[in-house]
Amino acid sequence: MDDDGSSMRSFKDHASSLQTVSTDWIHCTKEGVIKRGPHPTASERVDLIATARKYGVKVYAMAVNEGFAPEGFEIATASPEAIANHAAALVKIAAEDGVDGIDLDYESLNEKDRVPFTKFVQSLAGMLHSKRMKLVMAVHAKESEPGTWGGTQSQDYAALGKAADSVRVMTYDNHWETSEAGPISSPDWVDRVMTFAASQISPSKLELGIAAYGYDWLDKKGVGISWNDWSSRLAAHGPAKRDPQSQELILTYDGRTAYFVDGIASRPKFGIVKRLKLNGLAMWRLGSEDPGFWAIYSQLSK
Repeated sequence: MDDDGSSMRSFKDHASSLQTVSTDWIHCTKEGVIKRGPHPTASERVDLIATARKYGVKVYAMAVNEGFAPEGFEIATASPEAIANHAAALVKIAAEDGVDGIDLDYESLNEKDRVPFTKFVQSLAGMLHSKRMKLVMAVHAKESEPGTWGGTQSQDYAALGKAADSVRVMTYDNHWETSEAGPISSPDWVDRVMTFAASQISPSKLELGIAAYGYDWLDKKGVGISWNDWSSRLAAHGPAKRDPQSQELILTYDGRTAYFVDGIASRPKFGIVKRLKLNGLAMWRLGSEDPGFWAIYSQLSK
């Protein structure tokens, strides 16, 4: 849920096409404390859940570590008792708010967090299952174990896949805010990542993460942009061209380079899902996407 309401508007427009929705709901602070985020507010929760129930969409409360800093997680999982208490705090909010489970999005942890993170996920899954709720989770993209940096090294694909009900692989940010300009989710890279993921986790539990945003870079300093942001830049500085390899849109202007993953650039991901017999797609995020994505989704998801 975002401050300008674009996510909720997109959800209401496309709820009939969705099976689940996850909303930034719970925060783990840098002090290791669990709290509700500023959104959704109490009234937004009522509206979101009512819309979801109308269309048979499952609602997951997304839990994030604030600023994607590892310190809070490390404090919260410093002992077996702390792990249990941290998991219980998440389950308590999920139960109180009447959602269908937790979507765990703890990112950019450290290599040393691998075992505590696995134990935490196992504990959280067990507690949720005892309450008839489910655990879905996001994991960083990698092509082998243990991975090449702390975020990937903290996530044991096989162990996490056994505990969680669904695993969403974030197959985006192949180029990121502080990298050189380049494709965000090139299909050949996505294919390699998901092929490896399917060798570690049951494909029936796997969801391929679809980027629905772009970046605009100047000298390795990028900013994330939505479709509306892209459209404004295009109107002022177009035309754009399309990267022949990734199919992503590219706009160059005033020394800057912007890439955007539109519906056409998302098309190859549907083929990967079908070839690997994955559970489906997971978009980040509703409200920032190219409106043309939905026609392609309707055509290719049949």
